[in-house]
Amino acid sequence: MFRDSFSRPTADTRHYARLLVSHTAEHRERLEAMAALAEGEVRRAERAVADATEVSAALRNVLAANLLGALQRCQTSTELCIGARNQHLAALRLLDDLDENSCQTNPNPDRPHAVLVVDDSADIRELIAHVLQNAGFLVRTAGNGLEGLIAACDMRPGVIVMDVTMPVLNGIEATRLIKAHDRTSTARVIAFTGDTSVDGLRDTLFVAVLQKPATPDAVLAAVRHAVTL
Repeated sequence: MFRDSFSRPTADTRHYARLLVSHTAEHRERLEAMAALAEGEVRRAERAVADATEVSAALRNVLAANLLGALQRCQTSTELCIGARNQHLAALRLLDDLDENSCQTNPNPDRPHAVLVVDDSADIRELIAHVLQNAGFLVRTAGNGLEGLIAACDMRPGVIVMDVTMPVLNGIEATRLIKAHDRTSTARVIAFTGDTSVDGLRDTLFVAVLQKPATPDAVLAAVRHAVTL
């Protein structure tokens, strides 16, 4: 009873920290979209000034003023983006620190909300990371099995989304090494691959096998299910 009275505030704090991560990610995305629009406005204003070779001085002054305003808006939006990125990173560090502290009294060393995405395709890595971050997960990525093994030992993720066919070290060997290491043995690994032969390893290495191509929502659903195992 006495112990529970102290564990509840910690759980609440982590919950709100996860919400903060999600909100700062959304805020960052909106500002980055605004910055992209501002950059487009600058390009259009620059073209208008460059094309205005046979117009009156008054019109050239108007175009120059428009360009100056566009540049100022672009600078402001860029500064806001930098601030939003820093806020998002700060929220991620806060959540990471909270889980680090909870691990000191938790016999299970992994962090359920922490997800490692290992894939040699940068586009796939970034897409999955983006979806998971927006869902409130702390996400790290790696480009091959060796990088994934190193990242897993450092991060101690609760869930790993693992490609199978990768350079340097493939996903099967990387998962075997992860499972053999005391620091990472409890991680739930999801095979995310187009190799159908991996189905035979579903119970021995992987908690799930997700066939490529799969929608981001399907990956998110698989990760959420793995967290509950």
